[in-house]
Amino acid sequence: MDPGWFILFLFLVVEILLVTLLCLPMPSNDIRGMITTWVASLWDAKPVQYVVYGLLAIDVFYFYFVFHALWHPLHDFGMWTPIEMGISCEQKQDLYNNERNAYITGGGIFMFFILNRLVDIQDKLHKSRHQVKSGATPGNVSGGGGGSGGAPTPTAPYEDVVPIAKEVKKVQ
Repeated sequence: MDPGWFILFLFLVVEILLVTLLCLPMPSNDIRGMITTWVASLWDAKPVQYVVYGLLAIDVFYFYFVFHALWHPLHDFGMWTPIEMGISCEQKQDLYNNERNAYITGGGIFMFFILNRLVDIQDKLHKSRHQVKSGATPGNVSGGGGGSGGAPTPTAPYEDVVPIAKEVKKVQ
């Protein structure tokens, strides 16, 4: 295997491990917060960001050429149709290698976006559960709003964490 493909394969394996780690059920919110904070702190390091963006650029570059080879498989062999002559075993092997490489690069690009979104979702889930466990519930009422009569106004502590809470509040 070419060293470039091996590096992209390792990048894909690391992404899969991180996504799997974030998708596993956690026994407590503290452990979820610890893992999410650890993954987010990995991303906050500038060298990690540069390496990931560099590998993503290489992934996209390789994906373009592999996709072109899959889109026009017989053109690279000097044939226009498979009817003119049979495809040899070596040519089939090259086609399978291109297909495998397309899975590696496409999977790496896809897992990058999944990992990015999953860290965001897990972070919001951790903050939301922390607010619920600390005693702040949507039914809590804040003291007088300084208006006439000091009537209490309901507050939703999740509005900054879960954007859909605003929509639920409007419906109720």
